[in-house]
Amino acid sequence: MIDMITPPVKPARPMQNADLRPTLLFVDDEERILRSLRMLFAANFRVLVTTDGHEALEILKREKVHALISDQRMPLMSGVDLLRQARDIAPDTMRLLLTGYSDIEAIIGSINDGEVFRYINKPWNADEIRAIVGEAANIAMSLGQMLAKPLEQSAKEIRGILLVDDSAEIANNLREYIDDSFPGAFHLEWANTLNDAMAFLETRKLSVIISDINVGRDDMTPFIKTLKHFHPHIVTIVLTNFRDTSLLVELINQGQIHRFLPKPMRKSMVLRGIQSGMVLADEIRLRPAAKQRHKVETPKNIPDAGIISRIRGLFRSASKS
Repeated sequence: MIDMITPPVKPARPMQNADLRPTLLFVDDEERILRSLRMLFAANFRVLVTTDGHEALEILKREKVHALISDQRMPLMSGVDLLRQARDIAPDTMRLLLTGYSDIEAIIGSINDGEVFRYINKPWNADEIRAIVGEAANIAMSLGQMLAKPLEQSAKEIRGILLVDDSAEIANNLREYIDDSFPGAFHLEWANTLNDAMAFLETRKLSVIISDINVGRDDMTPFIKTLKHFHPHIVTIVLTNFRDTSLLVELINQGQIHRFLPKPMRKSMVLRGIQSGMVLADEIRLRPAAKQRHKVETPKNIPDAGIISRIRGLFRSASKS
């Protein structure tokens, strides 16, 4: 089932060009949900809706869609499966997951496979969902012309990776993995405390950070969220055995983490995460405006104001060197 809602046009006025408005595609197996979403967005957006994930993929192949918003639990295709395939078909479309369930595997999949912009809980707040979806669509709309241009290649450089973890074994193994698989391409730094991580960020040029949730006595989630807020060009991968649904949602919405990987560390998974993270970091470096796609909510519940002020001032010494 597909439907498109456009506002009526008075005969006395020129017809509005629907292509001038961002296009939204909502996917949910409950038609009452789709009716509610159409009512919320039809006045300012071109709205497409369908109950079928397969049909949604066909729409993406023939339509320019700025934001795709999908439910997770659907009988024909899960939301994560839809977002994963949508990423390949229409990589410039902003992807958001809408669900009323705290499904840890779905949340992890939305990070690793769907690379979602936001995770929205049901039941939603009307003002909040309008703001989130509107922001996503407007970002995609504003970046449309820029993303169509080919990347300007620059000179190759050795790019920095920072591991934040209190295990020397993980640091040694990761260094061996990188040296074997990407010889001469990346330089790995290792920090086993939050203070050491800050020191490296202040003095090194880094593209990717790989961090556990807890390092020694340090809770790294405020660091991850605040860093992405002020420096969205840095790509973050979380490597941990910690699994908490509410925290994961925060790390999506406030931290835009690129991958969530389990411990014990799996070589193939971490290398794929590094490779895709570097591709993303290069895109942001060569197309600075693309940072908008990784804009995050303002971090909440940051206990230490010093983290904010210190991260805000990062890279000053590095930029002067």
